[in-house]
Amino acid sequence: MEQVLVADNHCHLNPVKGLGLKAVKRFKKSGGWFMCVVNLLSWSYDISITRAEDYAKLYEKTIEIAEEARKLGVKTAVIIGPHPAELVKLSEKVELLEAEQIIRQAYELASKYIREGLADGLGEVGRPHWNTSREVVEACNRVLDYVLLLSRDLDCVVHLHLEQKGLQTVDDIHARVRRIGARRIVFHHAEPNCVKAIASRKMYASITGKKNFLLEAIRQTEKFVVESDFLDDPRRPGAVIAPWSIASTTKKLLNQNIIDYDKVYKIHVDNIKEIYDIEL
Repeated sequence: MEQVLVADNHCHLNPVKGLGLKAVKRFKKSGGWFMCVVNLLSWSYDISITRAEDYAKLYEKTIEIAEEARKLGVKTAVIIGPHPAELVKLSEKVELLEAEQIIRQAYELASKYIREGLADGLGEVGRPHWNTSREVVEACNRVLDYVLLLSRDLDCVVHLHLEQKGLQTVDDIHARVRRIGARRIVFHHAEPNCVKAIASRKMYASITGKKNFLLEAIRQTEKFVVESDFLDDPRRPGAVIAPWSIASTTKKLLNQNIIDYDKVYKIHVDNIKEIYDIEL
């Protein structure tokens, strides 16, 4: 079998409580060439947030481990910014508008790291995928629009965290992106049956690297990328998938003649290069 190069488009690493660089080494050994490292939630590092500047600790931990992964020979991109759950949790401690303002300022802080060349994109931003109040969803939408505006001005990638309501979600985001003029939009945890719809709107679908998800996506298009959404949390070992499982699942699909090497290269190399402007 030819060498199979794979990429992980959305992965979290926790060198304090999880595997950290051990996960990167195992991913590289499996055939991993690229990993997009996204910051964890603040409470994953026991970081207390009372103001936007507190997020600097989270960003810097993410940037640091991505740099260490690069030294191991895995190319990386760094995505930083508060998850929608951060706004929800903050709103339990302060007024919703104040929580929204802190999150906006935290994204402004993240933008500075991008301008300095220390990070590559913003996210994961968007809406809760769990039931919450209309007021919280509206606040999340205002933050989302603001981050899309920042990304337009920075010409950087944005990873979106969204509810899964099929084309309704895709069309809502597409309308926001067109109105604001943002360009490099990644649907994190995209629904496999929406991959073609997302691609046709010049956005990027990132699907979890499970066999059934890949089968559905491959039927539609080659214009998507694959992610583990690895949480690197020993308390939740089966929450999503491990980065190195992307390679093993891909090889199974190759052995079963469900996918060929050209398609694997398109998905795991060409599409990644296009999104992140990065070379193999």
